[in-house]
Amino acid sequence: MTLPGQTAGVSVFIDPIIDELGISRTTVSVAYTIGTLAGILPAPVIGRWIDRRGPRITGTIIVVGLAAACLYMAVVQSTTMLLLGFALLRGTAIGGLSLASQHIVNLWFVHRRGIAAAAASIGLAAGSMAFPPLFNSLIANYGWRGAYLGVAALIATTMLPIAISSFRDRPEKYGMTVDAGLPPIARVTAKEASFTRAEALRTGAFWLLCAIGFLTNAVGTALLLNHFSIMEAMRVDRSEAVTVLIAYAAVQAAFTLSTGAMLDRYEPRRLVPFAMVLLALTSFLPIAGQGVLVGWVYAMSLGATYGSQQAISAAGFAHYFGRDHLGAIRGASFVFGISGAAFGPLPFAFSVDMTGSYLAALVVSLASALACATASFYVSAPKHTA
Repeated sequence: MTLPGQTAGVSVFIDPIIDELGISRTTVSVAYTIGTLAGILPAPVIGRWIDRRGPRITGTIIVVGLAAACLYMAVVQSTTMLLLGFALLRGTAIGGLSLASQHIVNLWFVHRRGIAAAAASIGLAAGSMAFPPLFNSLIANYGWRGAYLGVAALIATTMLPIAISSFRDRPEKYGMTVDAGLPPIARVTAKEASFTRAEALRTGAFWLLCAIGFLTNAVGTALLLNHFSIMEAMRVDRSEAVTVLIAYAAVQAAFTLSTGAMLDRYEPRRLVPFAMVLLALTSFLPIAGQGVLVGWVYAMSLGATYGSQQAISAAGFAHYFGRDHLGAIRGASFVFGISGAAFGPLPFAFSVDMTGSYLAALVVSLASALACATASFYVSAPKHTA
């Protein structure tokens, strides 16, 4: 249900909004950047609030805010209103609901955290499969404003009851044990870590996880936000481009689960090169060729990139830094991760406006991904505190 604020969901609305408001793609990209930055700024506060008040109250308020953000988008009339709408969507969906729901999984699972976090992230992949065709259909029948009204109603009638009835704090408060009482998959040799936010910020592992989040969000957001434009440049029509998004989401789900399973056996930093090489491949494919076949391979590569990175980020912070201050730590990491989503579309917009193609931005993305993959070999695991 975060898809209305995720780039895969917003991208379906971009072209109709541009056409009706009469603004340029660069203007929309700038509004998306500023809106994303403004929306993510409260994430550290939300993270600490979850630590203190628990996920139930926080999640309920956030869901109400997300539904209200969709209602607001239905009445947008100018670039300034659009910027504010993006801030509300991105802040409530990613800086709020995504943070709260990932936090719950990390509270309830420790030794099986990798596969549990990956399984929960399947919801994002499922949303990426279901919502773009739904949004496209609603826009075709009711316009993009009517579509946003429908999405607001959907969020209020589905996610709000779930937040109220199912979001709970750590299991120890209810006399239960972590991992649903199941034994660890791998042999456990150390106690669970307990880092404060300040301590986590002084480790290389924190910044490595932030780096892969920044790069994946930067490049992935740019590619998804301009998905239909990139597909057109690759000579793929709009209907096929919508179908390709379904393949992207299916591969994302598969790689989220497989990476999550590996995280229960291997350290998160060991899997970073895998995700970054996939990101480099994704950046290379639009340069390499055109046509439907290349478009499908490109979409599946992007899905694999997102799936592996999401699993690493969902479980990695809790793996290295424990649960005691996880909300505050994840809130800080979200600022860096979503900053990538904010700034990522700008180089792509400038590239196509100034040169007529995405080539320059894609080359920089490819080089950055390979550099991050190389740097990961020089980062060590943080030492656990008492």
